[in-house]
Amino acid sequence: MDGEYFRPCPTCGAEHAPAVMRCTCGALLMGVDLVRREAAARPAEASAAVAIPAAEAVCPHDDCGQPNPPGSTTCLYCNRSLAPATAPAQGLVALPTDLRSRYRILRPLPAAGAEADLLLVESLDGSPVRVAKLYRLGLTPRPEVGERLARIDRRYRVELLESGLSDGRAWEVMEYCSHGSLRERLAAGQLAGEALQAVIRQLVAALAAVHAAGLVHRDIKPENILIRSAEPLELVLADFGIASVLEATQCFTGVARSLHYGAPESLSGVIDAKADHWALGMILLEAALGQHPFAGLSEAVILHHLATRAMDLSAVDQKPLRKLLAGLLQRDPKVRWGQAEVGRWLAGDPTLPDPRADAPAESFAEPYRLAGELCWTSAQLAVALARHWREGVADLGNGQLLAWFRGVQKDHDTVRLLIEMQQERQLHVDVQLLRLMLHLAPGIPPVWRGESIELPALLARAGQALGGDRDAAAWLDALYRHRVLEAYAAAGNPEMAAIVDAWTAAAERFGAAWEARVAWLKDKTSARQPGEVVLFDDLMYGRGPSRPPSLDLNPRLLALAYDPAWSAGLRRRLGAELAGLQVHCPWLADFGDPESLDPASLLVLEALLPEARQAAERQRKARAAEAQGAAAECRQLRGELEAILPNLRRLAGGGLYNQEDAVELAAELDRYGELLAKVRASGRNDGEWQELRKAALKAEPAALRLAFLADRLSQRLAVDGGWLSLPVAGFFLAGLVFLPQVAGGWTAAIMVAAAVAVVAWRVVPTYSLRQRIREAAQNL
Repeated sequence: MDGEYFRPCPTCGAEHAPAVMRCTCGALLMGVDLVRREAAARPAEASAAVAIPAAEAVCPHDDCGQPNPPGSTTCLYCNRSLAPATAPAQGLVALPTDLRSRYRILRPLPAAGAEADLLLVESLDGSPVRVAKLYRLGLTPRPEVGERLARIDRRYRVELLESGLSDGRAWEVMEYCSHGSLRERLAAGQLAGEALQAVIRQLVAALAAVHAAGLVHRDIKPENILIRSAEPLELVLADFGIASVLEATQCFTGVARSLHYGAPESLSGVIDAKADHWALGMILLEAALGQHPFAGLSEAVILHHLATRAMDLSAVDQKPLRKLLAGLLQRDPKVRWGQAEVGRWLAGDPTLPDPRADAPAESFAEPYRLAGELCWTSAQLAVALARHWREGVADLGNGQLLAWFRGVQKDHDTVRLLIEMQQERQLHVDVQLLRLMLHLAPGIPPVWRGESIELPALLARAGQALGGDRDAAAWLDALYRHRVLEAYAAAGNPEMAAIVDAWTAAAERFGAAWEARVAWLKDKTSARQPGEVVLFDDLMYGRGPSRPPSLDLNPRLLALAYDPAWSAGLRRRLGAELAGLQVHCPWLADFGDPESLDPASLLVLEALLPEARQAAERQRKARAAEAQGAAAECRQLRGELEAILPNLRRLAGGGLYNQEDAVELAAELDRYGELLAKVRASGRNDGEWQELRKAALKAEPAALRLAFLADRLSQRLAVDGGWLSLPVAGFFLAGLVFLPQVAGGWTAAIMVAAAVAVVAWRVVPTYSLRQRIREAAQNL
């Protein structure tokens, strides 16, 4: 079942499991309705169903986009040119196909919600301006809600003109209220007198009509109350997208979409029509005060206020209005005023009883004595515990506070809290005391272990920790680990909430920058040098640099968030050290210039400096080892060169009378060629290598000449071996003996002459080659 539904983020569109209440982009998901994956897949099918053939000429205007016959120059639907539009688009939202032929977009309306976009559209036939509501992909209005909306008198709701489904998106066309919403009216200043009375009468009548139709609006707020007429005032309700059908006394539903106007019971997801009356009370209180009572508070503080406190109405001067607000803003929906009580109030019924008031703070049956102080109320005891922290921890730990609340005060809620905290084995005793203090007095000034934790005190501790004070660092770390600031923020302290937001945001930015930079550093340092010592665990488990502990990180996060001077000093220090490390690791420059890094990356750079130093030291050692190896190789090659050149001169100056001598000379020349190739491939430019290269290259022309001549000599010696061999000589001698006896004496002379010619033909060029080889060897 869980996999069949998902909760779409109204901001970034990401899909989340039904239990997730906040998107990774930060958007609140409470109240966003679940969507079936089957419904979300329909847009793609619808898009495929209305695909336009490539051959057709499509109107380039976003508010039309209709297909035209091939070859058309003017759109048949909007009578505009089919040439590509040069004007900028009016927005990212376009009308669906069903509306493009009849409406054009004038402008988007700013009141876009989590479920739909609102567009101000103009009919092409000259009808009045309308509002087009385009639901998010996969979201469709519930039919049962639409049926009941139709029962509401149009005097109290925005009139729905038409609706449909096109291109996978549900849409509605509604009337346009040109006077804006109640939000604009409240922004102009507080309401009083007849203006406020008119708003009250209009909204009460509208809510009565909605509830009579069997609906709970669930999102009553000034933005959803439109002004149809300013004189006389006529208000209508809009945006019934999350309305619930009221079939029973209560409805199980999501959290109200707007916390500023949500009833306390909406936090549990169980509401009835009284939730809309709470929203009415909040709107009227905002109108009377000129600003919302929750203005500037975080979501956590508002949630805590709704769950624990009554609304403060002391700033409302008019007693009758204060009576109405007290009835509408009762935290208990069972005693909250509804239609009947509000109607009697409007009629001026003098018999209407006053709403139940919050009970005043009661004194203890007997005072609690702590460090010489007598505490008669919960607030006094909370302050005494904060002032005498050590004694409070002792009384909490030895069970004295539990025994007093159980036996003397008989405060079952406090006893229950103390017992629950005892059962949490991992809960630190300081945190237990803090919870007790906030239970007794939620508005107590922020204190931890007897010391203030307001912003100046936090920054002072951070400065001490940055100066090397480990006790101050441990104090801040305890605040962070035990979520002390969060506890005060949840209790309604806006300053603590702001610090928590800044601290948390800095920590999240650091975490993201850390992951990115560590991956970058691993990539840069992954190539290890020959002979470098490698830890076995690093190879087995891929361990990288360790994230700095919160003990060291938290003071820096606070300093970066609140002390620009410290950030500037850190930039200068890191810039100087990084410049020194880049001598050995030029790739460290890719990390970025500390002067331009964002604060999170700056802190990551400081944390990664030990790794950077190790990388630089490895590079230095690797280069030193490489230089030593190169020097040894240079000396070896010089020794070989000094042995090869004399050898070449000796072999070239010898007899070279046989093939073996020529082969030995060729082998030595090959050795010289290999040595020369190594010298050229080294690519080093230090002094020793330059001298070696100079000496080796100096002999190269003579060696090339020698190799050419030696090759020719080898070939001649191979041929001479055949002409001047013993078999040939024996054949000649036999002919010299027998031929004269057969052919005459002149034959012997001819044979001798021929033999002399053959010997000269083979010996003289070979001798000449030997001489040229000796001359070439002199130039080595």
